[in-house]
Amino acid sequence: MQQLLSLHTDKIFFFGIVFARLGAMLLTAPLLGSRLIPLHIRIISVFVLTILITPFQWHAYSAFAPDTGTVAIQILANVLIGASLGITLLILFSGVQIAGTIICRSGQMAMDQSGDDSTIIEGAPAGRILQWLALIIFVAIGGHRLMMTALLDSFQSIPLTSQLLPERLHQIALHMVSESFRLAIRLSAPVISALLASTFVIGLLSRALPQINAFSTGLTINLWTTLATLFFSLATLAYLFEDYVNLFISTWNGML
Repeated sequence: MQQLLSLHTDKIFFFGIVFARLGAMLLTAPLLGSRLIPLHIRIISVFVLTILITPFQWHAYSAFAPDTGTVAIQILANVLIGASLGITLLILFSGVQIAGTIICRSGQMAMDQSGDDSTIIEGAPAGRILQWLALIIFVAIGGHRLMMTALLDSFQSIPLTSQLLPERLHQIALHMVSESFRLAIRLSAPVISALLASTFVIGLLSRALPQINAFSTGLTINLWTTLATLFFSLATLAYLFEDYVNLFISTWNGML
């Protein structure tokens, strides 16, 4: 048994490098890395995918040097590459969560702040609605397939035996964070615009009819305005989110 292991130690290390890149992506990406999926199920999924993908990467095996220090560096580099894709999509979904928080605070719906198991981020009701909508859209447009395709393409751009990371990693990260905030503003813009209009109308009514309790009336009107605007703009928000999914994944591909 020991002789068998000694003969195939380098292949086991090579398998571990593939496992590191896949595992880092699947354990950090939204939906696949959700706490709703038990950890052992995620680990088994990574193991099975690694078994399926490793045979297609044997062309890089000839350049593999099974030195302990080299293998450790290669595993670390592949973990960072895989995690960067998962974190890229987490940044995208964080923009959706921020948009929901902005909407709730503007529409007087921010009383309930609770956790969201899909992103491990606390959020208000509208934030959770948008988050689940984003997850549904992500699956419907094949975002999980785009994510796996991007990861498989990365094996060609950055070989498994490479010890180098993309040079523009920090620049791309800053760009994605700024795009995430831009997405949050664009998602919340319809509701914010409607609330500004409703606040203006409430102000006119309070001046014309002083006997009306502008505070309680305004809360009710703003709440229904928020819900109605959010409902009627869901289709537009879905198309917008789809564009950003493609943008983030293509940006990550361009970084490699």
